[in-house]
Amino acid sequence: MNKDKLFSYHKWASQACLEHVQTLGEEYYIKEGANSFSSIQETTEHVLGVEKLWLLRMSGVANPTFEHFDVETNEKAKQAFMFLHANMDEFFASLTESEWQETLHYKNMRGDAFSTTREEMLFTIVNHASYHRGQVTSLLRQFGKEGIALDYIYYQKENR
Repeated sequence: MNKDKLFSYHKWASQACLEHVQTLGEEYYIKEGANSFSSIQETTEHVLGVEKLWLLRMSGVANPTFEHFDVETNEKAKQAFMFLHANMDEFFASLTESEWQETLHYKNMRGDAFSTTREEMLFTIVNHASYHRGQVTSLLRQFGKEGIALDYIYYQKENR
């Protein structure tokens, strides 16, 4: 799949997920439930921090530090994603195809060594966030609310 299209889908899904939560009310953004993160707010902070880690790794930082974003409100989270994704867009646009295929060496948060291409890192970013968007839907269902379908086909339908 085209890298630009893949990242465009990712940006759309990130915003659509938070917009859906926002329509339900801020109380659901911070409400605690049973999941790997106790709230949508905590899940969002995790995803943002991990995406920043990946951007730093893609930039050549072998052992980046996790950054905590201000996601106190749903609106702040949406803005944080927009800002981070704009930075990622700018960086991605600067890369040549050979740089996308370059293997970089880094350590994960546990200190395990990895060697991965930037293209594989991009897929990891999207896949990781998709997993956690599913957890947001799981939390919403625990709260008696409907989730939102964010599969690629829905993005494609809206963006043809």
